[in-house]
Amino acid sequence: MSHVSTPTGAPLPASASTNEARTVAETRRLIALVTLPPKATQLTSAPTSLSGPAMGALASASLIDSPRFWRVPMSMQQSATWIAAHSPQRLGASGTAKGTTGSVVTSIGYGYTDNLHSDAWQNAALDIGIAPDGAHGSYWRADGVALWVDPTPATAPAGGKRLAVTVAGGCPTSDRGATNVPPGTKTSLLPPGTPTAGVICSYNGLNGAAFALRSHARLDGTQAERLAHQARTIHLSHTTGGVTSCPMDDGATTVIAFHYPGNPPATLWLKDNGCRSISNGTITAGDDASLTTFATAVTALLPH
Repeated sequence: MSHVSTPTGAPLPASASTNEARTVAETRRLIALVTLPPKATQLTSAPTSLSGPAMGALASASLIDSPRFWRVPMSMQQSATWIAAHSPQRLGASGTAKGTTGSVVTSIGYGYTDNLHSDAWQNAALDIGIAPDGAHGSYWRADGVALWVDPTPATAPAGGKRLAVTVAGGCPTSDRGATNVPPGTKTSLLPPGTPTAGVICSYNGLNGAAFALRSHARLDGTQAERLAHQARTIHLSHTTGGVTSCPMDDGATTVIAFHYPGNPPATLWLKDNGCRSISNGTITAGDDASLTTFATAVTALLPH
């Protein structure tokens, strides 16, 4: 009897649990990049002088932090010199930090960024902190940190007025009171297929004539197809929880409607500022480079 086996290196289907496991492995890989000086002794718990990651911790339920602690027979300054001469390979330096009591430096921190791209995690980094232990010794703390991402699209907030926009009907003169567009598909921002036309409706928010139609454009088949393709490249994965600080949000929005022959229209609700996001009325995606690229393409199609 023959058996079909799965290769050891075959990737598992993306899920929240597999992405979390991959992120744990990544943080441990980062820890392994630390070059320790001779006679470093591993500790079982964090020294009180190094109670957290040297560059601070991201406030998120998706945070994975793999810490290690050592005592090193070097002064803090000697340790700093060692770290400068043995920076982690294949990582980029992202900054330094100092802890002080009055004019006395009580700790030094170094941050390094992982330049690898992954669909399983974000913000992967290695932090190394050092603090004195007497005149001839020092404590070290290294943290491999990263945020695992859930590949399941986030659900858009329910309720509120939905602004219905169609290619045939054009743009309503105002989006006052609207919070989203009618519900779309659950697994992607747009349905499969190729749109043959589209319309973009851009609204003021609180600036100018409040919530009035600021600008609009009709899209031919080629333009609609290109823009829909860019919308499908927007990342739908997301982290969980955390504290977010958003820029000013004046309520400005842009609605993009696509016409699919023989099918209901598909519409997207794009928040133009604040914590920018995009939604099809059912799922939503947060601000990142892929959404910025899409928003730039939308703006380029509007009259100036």
